[in-house]
Amino acid sequence: MDRQIYSRIMGCAAVGLALGFATPALAQTKLTIVTFAGATNLPVWVAIDKGFFAKEGLDVTQEITRGSVASTQGLMSGKYQFGSSALDNMIANAEGLGDTQIDGFDIVGITGVHSGMNKVVTRPEIKTYGDIKGKTIATDALTSGYGLVLIKILAMKGLKLNQDYTALPVGSGPNRLAAMKEGKAVAAALSAPDDLEAKKLGFNILDDTAALIGAYQGSAIVVRRAYAKTHEAEVLAFIRAVVAATDYVFTDKAGAIAEMKARIKGMSDAELEAIYTEMVTAKGGLNRGARMNMEGVKMLLSLRNDLAGSDKKLTDSNKYVDLSYYEKATGGR
Repeated sequence: MDRQIYSRIMGCAAVGLALGFATPALAQTKLTIVTFAGATNLPVWVAIDKGFFAKEGLDVTQEITRGSVASTQGLMSGKYQFGSSALDNMIANAEGLGDTQIDGFDIVGITGVHSGMNKVVTRPEIKTYGDIKGKTIATDALTSGYGLVLIKILAMKGLKLNQDYTALPVGSGPNRLAAMKEGKAVAAALSAPDDLEAKKLGFNILDDTAALIGAYQGSAIVVRRAYAKTHEAEVLAFIRAVVAATDYVFTDKAGAIAEMKARIKGMSDAELEAIYTEMVTAKGGLNRGARMNMEGVKMLLSLRNDLAGSDKKLTDSNKYVDLSYYEKATGGR
């Protein structure tokens, strides 16, 4: 919006308020972000409910995806303008190694969400890694996402994919948990609150993934390059709101927990506090300032080079991440 026009509108609004008149709300740009389910959506929830998006002139709706293929297709079609997804899904698709081939793929990460906030969860009868042998694990996708993290961990424990166990792609965290409940799989990588629900059901938490393999860039806010190029103002506004909301999460514990309580059903106060503590203190927790964890991106490339079954070695992190928008939005903070 032109600055002079904006100033006139705000001036009129101020006069109206002074005289006691109701004033119409300023127009908000409508946008949709597609995300996976889970507590790591907390900054997005805060940005929506606490008015951080509205302050930036944005009216943002969140939609929960069934899985990485659906979210990626929605982003490419323009159904969604932004996404929050495992960055590895974007890397796989950029290299033509995703479960589905997508023409013209140009999605990149612009901010970080978390650095590997996942647990290795198993059915009650699976008490050790050795018990997984001869059975099936649940993953989001076969060739990308947190499935590769779990495959790496299983390799560290002496188990090889398609030799000692098989993998079943089922989509999002709730779908992975459902697959284990139904006996279709015996293990999966899950984040809160799905890992806590599994624990209530008697499932086992074998390990924290980031503690085992180091912090890696888990979820990231992503956008199409083509959209960002033609809608820079919206992208910068979106980033500013997410950064402000992330700062709020780290500085206002009571407010952040209250937000989770409103958004996540069936969790006790103690469980919500545990989730919050993990998100703001754990090695794989939320990224402060919503910054991209570039060392974590390098870890993803290393995982793909070791496990993705491709002869092509990935080394250029900037192919999958564009930090120019973050730097411009935040002044390089």
